[in-house]
Amino acid sequence: MFRDAAEQYHQDHRTLQAFTSLLTLVEALATITEQGEHAPHIGAENAPPITLAAAAKSFAEIAQQVLDCKYVGVFALDPPDECQRMLGTSGLSPEDEAILVRDTNQTPLADYVNASAIAQLHNDQVLTLDLKRQPFMTTRSTHGARFRLVAPMMRSGQLIGIFTMAKTDEEYHDLQSAYTPQEMALAKGIARLATQVIEKVRLLQERAESKANEQKLQEATRRYEDCLSTASHELRTPLTTIKGNLQLSQRRISALSKHAEPSTETAQGLQRIEQPLREALQNFGRLERMISELLDYSRIQADKFILRKQDCDLAEIARHVVEEARKADGGRTILLTLPAQEEITIYADKDRISDVLHNYLTNAHKYSPLDRPIEVNVSVEGTLARVSVRDEGAGIEPEEQEHIWERFYRVPGIEVVEQSLADSNLGLGLYLCQEIIELHHGQLGVQSTPGQGSTFWFTLGYS
Repeated sequence: MFRDAAEQYHQDHRTLQAFTSLLTLVEALATITEQGEHAPHIGAENAPPITLAAAAKSFAEIAQQVLDCKYVGVFALDPPDECQRMLGTSGLSPEDEAILVRDTNQTPLADYVNASAIAQLHNDQVLTLDLKRQPFMTTRSTHGARFRLVAPMMRSGQLIGIFTMAKTDEEYHDLQSAYTPQEMALAKGIARLATQVIEKVRLLQERAESKANEQKLQEATRRYEDCLSTASHELRTPLTTIKGNLQLSQRRISALSKHAEPSTETAQGLQRIEQPLREALQNFGRLERMISELLDYSRIQADKFILRKQDCDLAEIARHVVEEARKADGGRTILLTLPAQEEITIYADKDRISDVLHNYLTNAHKYSPLDRPIEVNVSVEGTLARVSVRDEGAGIEPEEQEHIWERFYRVPGIEVVEQSLADSNLGLGLYLCQEIIELHHGQLGVQSTPGQGSTFWFTLGYS
């Protein structure tokens, strides 16, 4: 007895060839994904990151080489109408490729296959077409390829693209002979690989773009901070001259006032001149503090902020700052409580600690009623010296308290009680306070209840 095994041999050979092709494809694609961060084409060195189009093109070329077909194509499907967008193709002439791009670009999938075929793809099933028996829904070029296989590209259960391959009737006489079950399984596996490759390259692109944007932002920030630093330095010289002239004018008017009769028109005129000079000097002091804040901020960003530490008396610092605040705030009631010991010795930069306390007092003055006192308390708790400033203002909402130490941040919705200080806040004061205290290895914080005021505090090592 004899049995013709040619057909079985041919089928087994195609099965083996299909899975050998899959292995070859996987190995080649590994090269794309491994070199994707460095090269747009396989083997290229020191080149910019691979693009999505280059990855899809390389994928299509490899797939077409290992598959027995006329050409292959990889297409994305863009919502909401599942419009096609060609990512890469191989096996077509440049002219035919241009026609394919023109035909498919932003063309809904429904222009090619019916609703039943689309549902089959959504169910993650491979679709096979004989374009002589079942032509496209609208007239499209077939590029001489009668038998089509369309495999779904799925991500998280969603159809995001299709992988297509085409064969001609010159090689196969019907759809069944063109695509065996093993080749259909192979095509489905290739579609999944295409999804993974494209997704990885997309993520690499996003990471590269994010890194580029981060570098641009860092460069813009650096230029901005350089501009702040330069502007602050350039402003100090002319402002110092203006301040000197204002003070000189004030002293001369004061000297003339002593020699003028109190009730004469000359004395009254001098008083009218002296008042705007006094106000100008007060506003000048606020401007000086704003410029000083900008300079300190730029120094911190450039890592050039210098502390001049030495042994100093925290109680004496508090007395001096409170006394200056009382004079500047027009007699505002500021209560100072000190511990029993005469000195509280800390190793710190006296001027910088004074700046922190001054900032706390300025904020308390700005944001609390003028007829309510501000309380300053200095105490010693074990090895720590603690300074707190309490006001009876509107308080700060809990969700805002963690943000007040950020640079350029202003708490929204809080009314400035002292209107003359309304525009003198750059949002840097508390940020600089935090930097200064942390550089002293201390801690700081705020305790606040809306409607019941706020207590700002800091602690430093006590010796």
